[in-house]
Amino acid sequence: MHRPRVRAALGFGLVLVLAMSAGLLGGCPRQAAVDPRARELVIAVSAELDGTDVQQVWTANIVQQMISAAPVVFDLKNESLVPQVARSISFSEDGKSITLVFPDDLKFANGRPATGKDIEASIRRYIEISPYAEDWGELADIAVDGQSVMLTFANPPAYFLAVLASVYSGIVDVEEANRVGNEAFNRRAIGAGPYLLQEWVAGSHATFTRNEHYRDFKPFVRNRGPWHFDTVTVRVIPDAFTRLSELEAGNVDFADIALEHRERVAANPDLTLITAPGAGQTYLRFNLHRAPFDDLRFRQAINFAINKDEIQAALDNAVVPVYGLLSPAQLAFNRTVEAELKRRNAHDIARARALLAELGYVPGPDGILHKEGRPLSFTILSTVGVATQELAAPVVQSQLRAIGIDARLEMQGRPYVRELVRANNFDIAFAAWSWTDPDIWFFSFHSSNPNPIWSTPELDAILESGRSIMDMTRRTAKYGELSMLVGEHLPIISLFYPYWYSAHRRSLEGLHIGVDGAVHWNDARKR
Repeated sequence: MHRPRVRAALGFGLVLVLAMSAGLLGGCPRQAAVDPRARELVIAVSAELDGTDVQQVWTANIVQQMISAAPVVFDLKNESLVPQVARSISFSEDGKSITLVFPDDLKFANGRPATGKDIEASIRRYIEISPYAEDWGELADIAVDGQSVMLTFANPPAYFLAVLASVYSGIVDVEEANRVGNEAFNRRAIGAGPYLLQEWVAGSHATFTRNEHYRDFKPFVRNRGPWHFDTVTVRVIPDAFTRLSELEAGNVDFADIALEHRERVAANPDLTLITAPGAGQTYLRFNLHRAPFDDLRFRQAINFAINKDEIQAALDNAVVPVYGLLSPAQLAFNRTVEAELKRRNAHDIARARALLAELGYVPGPDGILHKEGRPLSFTILSTVGVATQELAAPVVQSQLRAIGIDARLEMQGRPYVRELVRANNFDIAFAAWSWTDPDIWFFSFHSSNPNPIWSTPELDAILESGRSIMDMTRRTAKYGELSMLVGEHLPIISLFYPYWYSAHRRSLEGLHIGVDGAVHWNDARKR
């Protein structure tokens, strides 16, 4: 597992020594000119915003993080929750209640005091209007005592910890939202984050000024007050080469990097490349409502025919093969189970051919397998514009062709792919997701969902149990059971998890980077 380097910020001691030395040279020292760009941070992102109100959007990025910081975050190793806007977090003995205590002087970026009742109002609004309102589905009660907010759930909410630490739990100023209305608030949201939004020009940029009231309680940062930059500009640059060019030219300090540019970045002495394993995976989903995909032996044959190492090579080692349901960047990743599933389900073309022969498939004159006079042919559905799928799909197609399967590729836009899958109008489909917590699989497999990939009472029981196990050792074991069960029945074939790439100018120092690539900017400065 790759661990990104954490760079240290310039110490104040050196600044003090230089100032004293200047004084000893006699007279009043001349004030050194300061490059105004040193007080401005410019970040380039690849995707346009849905809006600035984290409670109204489907996708979020650094913009919402600066406006509406979450009460807590995970530490740099993704092992435990630590305070951020809240100054402490604690749990009841039965694990059903979470108590967040906020500082007495907490304020929104517009200067209005943020009380415990304001925090409650923000949570209530999340439940009322967010597309992810179900995150709070098991919430039973909110109790406020001054700046203390206690959340009580019907069951111990292990699944909820990742939600609480995500940008979607960022605190917003509901009083302001009610005053201007949701539509206007989505254009210019106000929260308790480190910056105040000044302007958002759709498709171009968002600009911010520093929230002088901001306080932070993360234990791994030195700066607990406002960030060091007076202003921040987030530029939307969809084209990967343009983002890289702007970073190289010094017009951008930090940017998302496409996988095809990582070597160029790594070779540039002015840039620092950040590499982090993705908290998710890409997999193949079978339509179990159609033959022959409803036969386990057929799914096993497909699995044994796929060489994940070849896919990794085709994607220039920007992905890592995975056999279970989780990546190392996710909570409850089980290394022992991952190793066992790799042993059981590794590429084995001889076993693939034997299983297909057992099912009655015989080679035809064109090299394609036939059964009862019909060729073995089906369609693999994948999404246009997703680079990993566009590169991996032809490799899978070629590997299946090698054992006599005519697999046709169908590339469609994301909305249409989603529509076909929901209607079970497909054969095999590429799918992908990213989320820190393994509970994401609840929404793919549990029988309560409208169209689960595959469901059994045993699977339901594991998923339900995993949601409530607060002890990480026991939770890791439980999700190991889930991976083993899915690996045995193969309703999906896990393929790989990606690496995420970003980069910054070497003049930007003091970033704290988590194992999953999360960036904490509190100590960041430009020299």
